[in-house]
Amino acid sequence: MQLELTVPSMVCDGCVDSVKKAIAKQDSDAKVEVNLETKKVVVETDASATAIKDSITEIGHTVN
Repeated sequence: MQLELTVPSMVCDGCVDSVKKAIAKQDSDAKVEVNLETKKVVVETDASATAIKDSITEIGHTVN
């Protein structure tokens, strides 16, 4: 399943790394593409959308 999320709280490469690590905890095989300029995160994963969103919010980021 492919998810397209907006994470407006990402402001730096450290944020990008944190988001990628949070997603990897839910699905270590997930393919993640992040565009810091547009705040877009595209995830190809077998995990549920809720699990991915929750893993990002748990590390302090907002997901739209």
